[in-house]
Amino acid sequence: MSSIVQHAPDFNEQAAVRFAMELFGLKSDARQLPSERDQNFHLTASDGKAYVLKVANSTEDRQVLDFQNKAMQHVAARRNLFDDRLSLVPDILPSNDGNQISTVQDPAGTTYFVRLLTYLPGKPLALSKPHDANLLTSLGHFFSQIDQALQDFDHPATHRDFHWDLQNAGPVIDTYLNYIKAPENRKLVDDLLKRFKSSTEGQLADLRRSVIHNDANDYNVLVEPVDRWHNAVTGVIDFGDMVYTRTIFELAIACAYAMLNKADPLAAAGHVVSGYHRDSNL
Repeated sequence: MSSIVQHAPDFNEQAAVRFAMELFGLKSDARQLPSERDQNFHLTASDGKAYVLKVANSTEDRQVLDFQNKAMQHVAARRNLFDDRLSLVPDILPSNDGNQISTVQDPAGTTYFVRLLTYLPGKPLALSKPHDANLLTSLGHFFSQIDQALQDFDHPATHRDFHWDLQNAGPVIDTYLNYIKAPENRKLVDDLLKRFKSSTEGQLADLRRSVIHNDANDYNVLVEPVDRWHNAVTGVIDFGDMVYTRTIFELAIACAYAMLNKADPLAAAGHVVSGYHRDSNL
């Protein structure tokens, strides 16, 4: 992962404003957003509309960006599967020459792929409080709907050996286990890894497979009020970790983030699981 981060773009906000105008004819202001291996800019156009300019890592494969675009469009085309109030996923906007994926260069001549997406409303789940039963149930239900929409989606680039695919959990943890300095923490992870290998890993081959979002990170999940007292998950961003894998991993990842910093993590996971299986054919 560190080598990928070394190839991240390093453009300033003035460059983002220039790219938006030159490639998309969009006059705007730009504000950089947090990102690890790419660069994202929040653009506010002169008419007040909001967008996200995404500049990909220089090592990114164009086919991977294409499958992200196709997956978002696939989900949007199946809006009938979702609750009416959901904002769902961003729309992809074409450049002046009609392309959904364009290119820019930095002063050193390195080329980067660029896309323009609509900006989804909502607050990240990580910043939305409280994480009550209603919100966590809606989290599970939302990703159940996403997975149902993606059941019939495929793309050559989704079939990749990807370190964030939970199918690779055993080898990845084996590789990095000794980086955990505290002996008690390292032993805890090692014990869980041994249990995973003995009880779980051998059964993965029997589980259903499909394309999943694969990153229900609490900063990727967007929340909005549904009434005076309750919030619900209404959208998701960042399709960069999508992969063809075991469908149930979607739920496992959503539960893992939902359990963070909870007084009763198993109860939190229970609400997510309940929502995932509500009205679901998965």
